[in-house]
Amino acid sequence: MASPKIAGIFDSTDAAEQARERLLEAGVALHRIVVSAERAYSRVRVVTVAARSEVDRDHIAELMRRSGARDTVTPP
Repeated sequence: MASPKIAGIFDSTDAAEQARERLLEAGVALHRIVVSAERAYSRVRVVTVAARSEVDRDHIAELMRRSGARDTVTPP
């Protein structure tokens, strides 16, 4: 299986950064985490993580939901 990704959608930059910190505390390597804006003018932030497996992806999705993600999706 190719490296799956999981993306969490957050309503603010602060929420996305807090989720990033929780992921780091949980042992997710910094180089696997990307925080980006949905659009340049939007406050919505997307945190995308390259997972190592489907189990890892599910665990990361749960961490994101507990960190306030309004939704998690598997990008194409």
